[in-house]
This record gives sequence, structure tokens and C-alpha cells, in this order.
Amino acid sequence: MVRDDVLRTLEEHRGELISGGTLARELGVSRTAIWKAVSTLREMGFPITSTAGEGYRLDEASDALSEAGIAMELTTQYAARNLCVLSTVDSTNNYLKQRAAELPNGYAAVADCQTAGRGRLGRNFLSPSGSGIYMSLLLRPQIPLERIHLLTVGAAIAACEAIQETADFTPDIKWVNDVLMHGKKLCGILTEASVEAETGQLSYAIVGIGINVRTPASGLAPEIAEIAGCLEDFAPHPVRRNALAASFFNHMESCCDLIASGDTEALIDRYRSFIHFLGQPITVIRFDQREEATAVGIDSSGHLIIEQNGQRSTLVAGEISIRLPEQLR
Repeated sequence: MVRDDVLRTLEEHRGELISGGTLARELGVSRTAIWKAVSTLREMGFPITSTAGEGYRLDEASDALSEAGIAMELTTQYAARNLCVLSTVDSTNNYLKQRAAELPNGYAAVADCQTAGRGRLGRNFLSPSGSGIYMSLLLRPQIPLERIHLLTVGAAIAACEAIQETADFTPDIKWVNDVLMHGKKLCGILTEASVEAETGQLSYAIVGIGINVRTPASGLAPEIAEIAGCLEDFAPHPVRRNALAASFFNHMESCCDLIASGDTEALIDRYRSFIHFLGQPITVIRFDQREEATAVGIDSSGHLIIEQNGQRSTLVAGEISIRLPEQLR
């Protein structure tokens, strides 16, 4: 599509002037087609300026989401090779669930805004326009059911590695999948799966993630202001959402391949590299009960090993709270 080809070229030369003639020659279309494509992109919200006799320029500060902007930075074989970018949706997970039967493995939905974003345990995930990125990935992995939870582990790893790559800082993971920086939660992850009743086999899984990129103009909502953080609170430069999305999908596919191959030890090694609270006192929260413990380690399945009164046990489900103020919360 000419529009996407024009956007891809302008993205590659972000901040530079490119003449209409050059675009037409490189893309093999008429200058009129270039003009129409630029007009459409402007209507979509892309800040493209033009200078008579010199050409078109995509504003260097532009952070508009686009399929072309994400696709040009993908290195995947299947993850997000088919994708859609939505200006507004109730939930990217819902969007994929409603269409799962007709969509291929690796299909991704990316949104600028969600009106009914969801997190774990039925919690709301606030998803205002322009300040974050909200993504879901449809997967059809041939894996046993006991490995499904590793998709969530993989999403936390992929989020951290994408943040390292595009925001130039290293966050922490609080078990199971909270991605934090200086105690501030940067994203929310929700994995949902469909299992065939007759065979007990996994039909599909949808991995959803919302990442807070920058503080909304109206500020963070009061209910999350004390616990949430944004990438640009810690990054030394602005973070481009297209690059962040592509990086997440690149790393997520790598994690999925490890899970599918059964090489879970390599996956867990990557997971452990972002976990820095081991050896610290924690509060374990299960079934509305709170118990004091010490975090000891992460086992080969990604479960948390804890110690209480000299006895060690493995925490498969639940939540934890880190109590040291200088560490993660």
C-alpha cells in the first residue's frame, strides 16, 4: 500500500526532508499518489510537514503508532507479522478473543487507547491515549498445559528486554510479572488461554501487555499515582512507541520459541537476570491471607522458592509484597 510505503520511508529518514520526486522514484508510483498518501497520513494524525520545492518531513518528535512503523523494526518470523493498529478499542485482548478463530498464529493488536483495559484478578488497567501502548499477541503454541504460565514469564522478560533496548535503562521483575523501576510499576500483563474441552489441548493463548510510556497530560489517576511509573520518568530520551512495540514482539517470539522447544532453563535464566529481591523479607499474599517469608530463589519452572521458620516451600500462585523501601515494592 502506497500510504504504508511512504510512511516507512519517512520513518527511515525521520526529521529529514525527502522530495516528492525521490519518493515517487523509490516507490515506483506517481507524485500524485505520493501527495494523496501524505494527505491520508496527515488525516491519521502523523505530523508531516512540507516545504515547497524541497519535499516532506516526518516530525522527529512524532510518536504516532502505525503498522508500518512497527513492521519496519520487526525481526520476527511470526510474531506481529500480521497486525493491526487501533486508535481506540475496549481491550486488545477482547479484540483478539472475538476474532481468534479466523486469525493466524502471531497476529497482534496494538492500540493507542483502551476503554476497558483489564489486568490480573479482574483489575482495571487505565489506558489513556497518547501516553502508553497496549498490545496483545495471539499464539497457538504446541505446548503442554503445564507450560502455559511460562508465556506470562516470557512476556515479563520481553517487556524488560524491550525497555532496555528502547528506553536505555534496566527494570526489575517482582514475581510473577510486575515490571518495576525504583518501586514504580511500569506495565501490566494479562495472559488468557482457551483449552479444547474434548482433548484438553491448548487451542490458543493471548498475551496482553500495557506499558506506561509517558505521564498523561492530565496526570496519573489518583488511584495509581503512588504505585505507577512511566518509561520516560527514567529514560534519558523520549521513547518511540513503534520501536518499543517491535522490540517487545521480537523478544517475545524468542521467549515463545524457548518455551515451545522445552528449553525452559534458558528462559528462566533470562527471567532471573531481572529479579533482584532474592534474600529479602517479603509478605506472601494468598487467599486474602498475609504471611511473612524470605524470598530464596526461582526454580526451573519460574515458581518462587520461599523460606518460613526454616522450612522451604515453592510458591506456585499468589502475590508478594517487597517491604524494603530501597528495594522493589
